[in-house]
Amino acid sequence: MQEKIVALLKTVKREGMDNLINYLEKECDFFTASASTTYHENTAGGLARHSYNVYTLLAEKVARFYPKGNIPEQSIVLCGLLHDVCKIDMYKWGFKWKKDANNKWIEDPCWLVDDKFPVGHGEKSVFMIQRYIQLTDEEIAAIRFHLGMSETGVHFNYPMGFAYKAAISKYPLLLLTHTADVEAAYALEETVHS
Repeated sequence: MQEKIVALLKTVKREGMDNLINYLEKECDFFTASASTTYHENTAGGLARHSYNVYTLLAEKVARFYPKGNIPEQSIVLCGLLHDVCKIDMYKWGFKWKKDANNKWIEDPCWLVDDKFPVGHGEKSVFMIQRYIQLTDEEIAAIRFHLGMSETGVHFNYPMGFAYKAAISKYPLLLLTHTADVEAAYALEETVHS
């Protein structure tokens, strides 16, 4: 999976991309991290698998709905593969207490959240990516709002909802990234229960 992802990222010719790839390969847990604590791809390496799945679905959607090439391939690569970099170094393996079938407390091995930079989800991914490369406005919107209306605070009646509504109307890549993410997480990927 790492070779496939790195090869795709190398197709993006932007200043700082080599540094971003180095960060992903050598300075963080992107290729070994879980994608979640209890939901999709909640195993070691799940974040990389999920990211690749979203990229694949996103590329298929763009080819189907925008076949004339007005969404650049590098945007598909960046949004698909990097939308969840906010999860880098965020999960750690540990234990939590739970009751077993006999109502006895036991330690349950699981992924735990240890967010060292708690500034949100999509916006955190944008911040982290832009430490290395510049994103286009459409890429920023697609990554920022890739959770769609399910993200806390994104309701049409509030300021964030107005921003979401304006962005989804302006940037086709946003809706495609969101639906690719949802399809990967809920239709394609598995959850491993402890």
